[in-house]
Amino acid sequence: MTSKFLLPLTLAAFTPLAALAMPAVGDMVGTNPDDAKAALEKAGCVVDTFDSEDGKIEAKCKDSATGAAMEVYIDPATGAVTEIKTGD
Repeated sequence: MTSKFLLPLTLAAFTPLAALAMPAVGDMVGTNPDDAKAALEKAGCVVDTFDSEDGKIEAKCKDSATGAAMEVYIDPATGAVTEIKTGD
């Protein structure tokens, strides 16, 4: 009977960790919009728009766990996240 509850309890214990997985500086998200959007959304950042700013790609998105606005800057040559701003 104990084994019936072990898997659900284990899954419930690790669920909050998934919400903390946000993009980080250095993450490789790709240079084309489809790849970048998929990588950012997998990391918990729901993309609203992409813009160009100061020679970088700017992804405006929301933290899927909190709804907080974020700006993720991506190097267009490498596809790496170079900067992240919150609350803008």
